[in-house]
Amino acid sequence: MSTALIYGGAGQLGSVVVRSFKSAGWKVLSADVRPQASADLSIVFKNSPADDAKEVLSKVASVGDGKLDAVVVVAGGFAMGSIGDDGIFASLERMFNFNVVSSVSAAHVASKTLRDAGLLVLTGAEGALRPTPYFVGYGVSKAGTHHLLSTLASPQGGLPKDATAVAILPVMLDTPQNRADMPDADFSSWTPLEDVAQTLVSWASGKDRPKSGSKVVIKTENQKTSFVAHD
Repeated sequence: MSTALIYGGAGQLGSVVVRSFKSAGWKVLSADVRPQASADLSIVFKNSPADDAKEVLSKVASVGDGKLDAVVVVAGGFAMGSIGDDGIFASLERMFNFNVVSSVSAAHVASKTLRDAGLLVLTGAEGALRPTPYFVGYGVSKAGTHHLLSTLASPQGGLPKDATAVAILPVMLDTPQNRADMPDADFSSWTPLEDVAQTLVSWASGKDRPKSGSKVVIKTENQKTSFVAHD
């Protein structure tokens, strides 16, 4: 049985990803600040990033042969804030912890536990491909995630042999929180969480997997979702 570790497995997207991998017959581990009852093993973060990563490594070692076929990062957060806002430093620190630290932690775990030819997926942002004057901290953190991906996909990136590292770059996900925040938006252009989750399962299973280093933009128009690698 294949095994996947989902960082952010208790979140709105993460919960759907966990269920999709389970439905496909995978053993699933969740790592998050909250427990995930649907996972085979739920790891709850309580300490520093370094200590939490050690806990994840310990738990992974206790499952099967201690190797993972896929590590998927869907942890993260969003915050508004321009450079002149008094709260910019708090926003930047929060976004760094949510988006960059979670990705670095998952990549660290993957470097030690991912099987040869395994898959690591990070979550970037389509918006961070251009200036983000109204959400500076978020944009900086996601650009950092994009840089991390490039590093991991390089020949000296530190991942196991023939491993694939890619990032998904959603334009807008159709989450309950986003609907509550933007009730008058056009939901037909928002990407269903199930579309993302099912595609991740396919990639992890070796079907239509993008090449390593790909930043895959996820865009939905008229309720049709596309996954296109950004040059």
